[in-house]
Amino acid sequence: MQLRPGKVVYPDDGQLARQMRKVDNYLGVIEQIVLVTLMSIVVVVAASHAILDRVAHVQISFKDDVIRGGTFAIALLGGAFATHQARHLAMDLISRRLSARARLFLKVVLGLFTMLIVVLLVRAGFHAIDIEKTVPHEDKLITPLRIAYLIPIGGALIVVHTLLHTIIDIDYIVRKKTPPERMRSGH
Repeated sequence: MQLRPGKVVYPDDGQLARQMRKVDNYLGVIEQIVLVTLMSIVVVVAASHAILDRVAHVQISFKDDVIRGGTFAIALLGGAFATHQARHLAMDLISRRLSARARLFLKVVLGLFTMLIVVLLVRAGFHAIDIEKTVPHEDKLITPLRIAYLIPIGGALIVVHTLLHTIIDIDYIVRKKTPPERMRSGH
């Protein structure tokens, strides 16, 4: 892995891996922009409400909707961004004892398993949307139906990132190369 100003280059990447990383990075940048924007909105609304309530005894009517919906959106998009960054929780008790090549095969299997589980989550999200469509809602800025739509969106992004990473790993397996690995902290 070589560093260019603003860009990480993997010298053993084939054409396919390079293209998959490019798509993954573009999605990651978009997710990061959306996450920072959502976090800013939630913080500004919560802080404004606290100050206005304390100083002028004014309530922001949509505060709870923005905080609840924003927090849920941040959680799901944050999970997708963590998948992009490959910074999700990992327990490497077994994998650290394997060779680099065996870890690569294990990573592919775990990626496929992750996609299966997240597809089930997306399916449950669509079921939640169907349920929310039948329930009458108060006139709110962010309704439970809109929040339910975040489940398949976040899940789909997680699946896309996992699929891209799995394709990169399979490309390395086919080319009989070992991809660079993240440093292990040992704890």
